[in-house]
Amino acid sequence: MEKSYGPLVVARGPAVHLARHMRTAIALLFSGLVLAAQQQPAAPSSPPPAAVASPDGKRSAWPSEDGRSVWSATRASATAAWSEPVRWLTIRGTVRNLVFSPDGKRLAFENSRAGNTQATAKDPWAFIAVYDIAARRISYVDPQFGVDAEPKWSADGTEISFTRRLGQLPAESLTRPVPSLRAWTPPPARPGEMYSLASVLGLPFVYTPSAAGDGRSIAYASREGVHRNIYFLRLGEPARQIVNFPGDDGQELTQVAVSQTGGAVAFVRGASSNPTSLPDPPQADIWIVGSKNDTARHLGPGTAPRFSTDDRTLTWTSGQSTMSAALRWVNGRFAGAGTPERVALPEPPAPELRGTRSPDGRRVANRTAAGIEIYDVDRKTKWAVPESGGTDPAIQWSPDGRYLAFRRNATGARGNAGITGYRYNGAPMADQPWSLWVAEPEKSEARRLFQAKAGMGSVASGAIFWSNDHRIAFQWEGDGWQHYYSVPAAGGDPVLMTRGDGDVEYVELSRDRRHLIVTSNIGDLGRRHITVVDFNGGTIAIVRQGAASQWAPVQLAEGKLAYLEAGHAAPPAVMIRGADGSTSAAGLPRMPASFPASKLVEPMLVEFPAVDGQTAYGQLFVPAQSKGCGIIFVHGGIRRQMLPGFHYMDAYTNLYELNQYLVSHGCVVLSVEYRSSIMRGYAFRHAPGWGHAGASEMLDVVGGAKYLMARADVDASRGIGIYGLSWGGYITAQALARHSAIFSVGFDMAGVHTSTDDAGIKHSAMAFLDSWTSPMLLTQGDDDRNVVFSEGIKLARAMREKRPNVELVTRVVPNETHDMYLTFENLVTVYQEGADFLLNRLIRR
Repeated sequence: MEKSYGPLVVARGPAVHLARHMRTAIALLFSGLVLAAQQQPAAPSSPPPAAVASPDGKRSAWPSEDGRSVWSATRASATAAWSEPVRWLTIRGTVRNLVFSPDGKRLAFENSRAGNTQATAKDPWAFIAVYDIAARRISYVDPQFGVDAEPKWSADGTEISFTRRLGQLPAESLTRPVPSLRAWTPPPARPGEMYSLASVLGLPFVYTPSAAGDGRSIAYASREGVHRNIYFLRLGEPARQIVNFPGDDGQELTQVAVSQTGGAVAFVRGASSNPTSLPDPPQADIWIVGSKNDTARHLGPGTAPRFSTDDRTLTWTSGQSTMSAALRWVNGRFAGAGTPERVALPEPPAPELRGTRSPDGRRVANRTAAGIEIYDVDRKTKWAVPESGGTDPAIQWSPDGRYLAFRRNATGARGNAGITGYRYNGAPMADQPWSLWVAEPEKSEARRLFQAKAGMGSVASGAIFWSNDHRIAFQWEGDGWQHYYSVPAAGGDPVLMTRGDGDVEYVELSRDRRHLIVTSNIGDLGRRHITVVDFNGGTIAIVRQGAASQWAPVQLAEGKLAYLEAGHAAPPAVMIRGADGSTSAAGLPRMPASFPASKLVEPMLVEFPAVDGQTAYGQLFVPAQSKGCGIIFVHGGIRRQMLPGFHYMDAYTNLYELNQYLVSHGCVVLSVEYRSSIMRGYAFRHAPGWGHAGASEMLDVVGGAKYLMARADVDASRGIGIYGLSWGGYITAQALARHSAIFSVGFDMAGVHTSTDDAGIKHSAMAFLDSWTSPMLLTQGDDDRNVVFSEGIKLARAMREKRPNVELVTRVVPNETHDMYLTFENLVTVYQEGADFLLNRLIRR
């Protein structure tokens, strides 16, 4: 399932972009494994006795001692001495049972994924891999959920026979063609299609811009089909492309950083995933490029690039070390970087100096088991702050360093404040609600500024902010919505800053500390808009309104603001708002000529009754000419909300584009906002019985299906199709298992199918296999770091054992992660197969 990253309200980055960066961070946590894999043991001096030889005797190959690599040596003849051994490849998992092809140009072997963090003795999996020696390419023979073993080449080298085992089922003897190393090109539109799926999936997706220290320029990354680019814009000048990585190697561009004056841009390329199965697994690398159309330079492995305040050095993290490179400038233009050097780390500070330092540097606040302790650096004295017990990390110094605001945790907290365990355990409430305090070290006193009430909002979340006139802003959900309030540090009544129905999703303090810049759905529950609010409760500016959504605000010089905007037929684009309220588009990246903008339908925000009579929500896509088919889409998360347009998450923009493609084939599509989704208030987000505690979200999904079946443009006799990713895959499997009479076909991408305990199993799809009759396509990447791969294995095994007559088609994508989008080829292949599976069973094509 997709990870949840704490409370709904986040600071210093939109929730969705935080999700993406957290996804990247999770991937980078695995990079140590990749680096370890690349740190090979010393090469052996000659082939070991267990090495296998090619048919002509001139090549040998054998696994490394740890089983993760393959080594080889060659010789001029079958009796000559062996050359110095070389490493051919390193791979996830282990290799065994190596077999040369009849012509000796390829090597087949078993690739067991045992030893990975997700692999278990109960749910193993293994593939048959083929290494092309000349091309240095690894491919896989019909990868599936199960254990493939014992490869044998056909006499002509075009096929491989092997055995496949899945659970206790009898082993299968299979023969499959050897994958060809073809050059992939996106498939064109088929006869009768309005547009190809690849043409919409390849539209540019722009990520959150990063600003220079002086606020006069920005840089932003973009994914555009098989290209990954970075663009640069200086205020008053047109945007231009400064980085282009063509091809489809699956290595993302992230963590874009701009120098203080905008003369250079650093970024991270790659991570620990290896979606193209390179024989040398990729890693996260630091790159730097001048902003005036220079050539990008590779500096070495690492993450988190940071420019010094004087732009003289770039530092970054590499493993457990900090690296640094001196930067050269000629007449203000970036001229290159010096050789990276390891930075000598200073002695760790004394414990009392490791906390949060005040802006004036005079005091340090530390969390201890007993509460907050403030250390005075000059006087070398400590003060234990009264009423500061608990572990809440929300502490914030005032701009002048005189005061410290902190939140005292609620006690007796109960219920499910997050989504740990993916079950409803009661709405989050506390016997003793949280409170907001301010400490004044000079007077050795602390006073309470705000006391939350019992019930809704009694368990706190969100960041706190100081204004320049000593007001403190804080988040509270006491009225059922995630709102921000402010209170004077000297004491007084709280003031509501974000007025109206809706939830605050992202908040940032303005540079002058006079305002908050808020991204929310207040006043427009189905979209996102940006507002600037005063600490005293007044609205300073509404950045944009209308049918488009806006997110990811970035503050610039001269009172300007950069942000992203997207509509139903306009992918995310960078916009610049002037201090006078005028707006202009950055202009890059440009939309490709194949973009079918006029053929995309505008989704309608709809409400419909759930099975239990409660109100459910969604976005309805209606084709110009219906062919009678109806499809339900369910998002993942579980804490997500779709939009009536391109989404702020890359994966959900892909899914929005798939919805549009299905509509272009004449299907009515309903994207369901089921209970426990975000941005509909406290009660909806904490609906009883969701997830593994009762699957109450199915009441909304089944209600959505009945809503579609009652429409005149949907032929109810065909049943309803359903598909989703992650938790959406969980719901897809639930729908087919529980309601095959309604849902006639499904497409499950990386779904959750079991629970962590027996109590949850009875609410999972596994408990309803006996009533499952509808066909399903089950797809997952085997390097999934969000939903363990064994979830797919368990469902595939159970279906083969208990429901062998039900049509179950499976696809495994080796080395792909959760969203199966790292390469454009994988994305198009997976989505096209899923679309065809649904459409071919819902309409005659």
